[in-house]
Amino acid sequence: MPFLNFRSHSNSLDLPTEFKNNKASRKAPTSRPPLSDRSPSSSGSSLNSVEEREGKYKIMPDSHKRLSFPGLTQKVPSPKSSTRSIAQHYPATLDCVIESPPLVFYGASTSSTGALLSGQIRLTVHHENMAIDKFKMRLALEVTRKKPFHSHCQECSHQSTDLTTWNFLQGPATLAKGEHSFPFSFLLPGHLPPTMKGSLSAIHYVLRATVAPVTGEPIKLSQVLNIKRAVNPGDTPRHSIRIFPPTNLTANCELPPVIHPIGETMISMRMDGVVKRNADTKTQTQWKLKRLTWRLEETQKTISPACPKHAAKLGNVEDAKKGIAHHDVRTIGTEEMKSGWKADYTSPDGTIELEFPFGVQSGSNPICDVKAEDGTEVSHVLIVEMIVAEEFAPLKKPSQVTPTGAARVLRMHFNINVTERAGLGISWDEEQPPLYENVPASPPAYLNAEIYDGEAIPDYEDLPPLSPLDNGEGSGGVGSNGSGSGSGNGSSFALS
Repeated sequence: MPFLNFRSHSNSLDLPTEFKNNKASRKAPTSRPPLSDRSPSSSGSSLNSVEEREGKYKIMPDSHKRLSFPGLTQKVPSPKSSTRSIAQHYPATLDCVIESPPLVFYGASTSSTGALLSGQIRLTVHHENMAIDKFKMRLALEVTRKKPFHSHCQECSHQSTDLTTWNFLQGPATLAKGEHSFPFSFLLPGHLPPTMKGSLSAIHYVLRATVAPVTGEPIKLSQVLNIKRAVNPGDTPRHSIRIFPPTNLTANCELPPVIHPIGETMISMRMDGVVKRNADTKTQTQWKLKRLTWRLEETQKTISPACPKHAAKLGNVEDAKKGIAHHDVRTIGTEEMKSGWKADYTSPDGTIELEFPFGVQSGSNPICDVKAEDGTEVSHVLIVEMIVAEEFAPLKKPSQVTPTGAARVLRMHFNINVTERAGLGISWDEEQPPLYENVPASPPAYLNAEIYDGEAIPDYEDLPPLSPLDNGEGSGGVGSNGSGSGSGNGSSFALS
């Protein structure tokens, strides 16, 4: 008797026949079945999948179930909803607006007048009313040590100094809903170090504002200030003379007073005493420049002080103030030259003239010169090395040279000041308008007596007073017809 299959095709779970398969068929498939094998009613999120239809079950823990149902998907909050949520959770928000130009110390630390800081703190109240107990702000100079006295101590690695504080509300107050502005200003002293971030330490200037409401947590704001220093270059370049005994070589160098982190600068050099002649032997010895190498080095120095808790490890009180000194040197620019100069061996002493550019390599992230009171110092030095070889030649045939085998390395060091570009900016004290007492008296006096119609024009102080009720009949009055006559003690004159 043939076997009749009475199963309905609408049922997608064909379990009786599939359960007769071996256990290997019950393992989870390694890959997802193709789209053509799926039933029309099945989907990626339904339970009637192709694996269930074939008897291949995969039981997953509840923690790994994928929530792909329409009602359970998470929605990304929009900017409007995020703003509303901030307004609901925070009664107010703080914002800082800096109105002053970029903060730049013009000139050296010993002569700079500082930089003027001005701006506004905006407090936006989101609720109807907000009771505030205190509203203060401070300007902090924060120094972070990369190599502190104690590696796991926060006080040793971070020091903060308050330069000034502002107390915007003297006592408790209630502010209405809306935006409230509080102006502030401060003159940063010129001896302070600029903002820097080096391998040993970092210096930052931070504005920290705190609003303490009567109920609730305080609202804080932190604004980092970027302060630079720009030293204006002098009108004349620097001149330096180097002597290299026991030879007669002398180098006259002309280099710029300052350089900038971006760009190249030229240096000129002339070497004298290259040729030495001997009249008895009718020969001469000369020095030939073979190679020139320059490099620009940056030196960072810092002192890591000890906090009061770890100051006892140093023992002496004076040593506790000094702390531990650290030193780091890196090269921020280098180049080698094997040609490009001009030599003259026919002159009495012989000369070698050369000119080459030098500067900071791109990507080296240099730090401008800094010298702070806490021991932090950044300086730069230009090192020029020249290799010269001695040659021998007769006086009659100076072109027939013979190397003697002697050579020397001439090394020179130049202190270089790396600073930011001043641009068109000037110091704040040069921008102020003239004061009221500096305005001269007006009207100015007439130095030479002018003659009009044969009579001298009197001074302003010599004119008699004019009464407001005078219609031209009084002393010095002007009539309705434009002419005037006076019978008093003052001088009379007429205008046509």
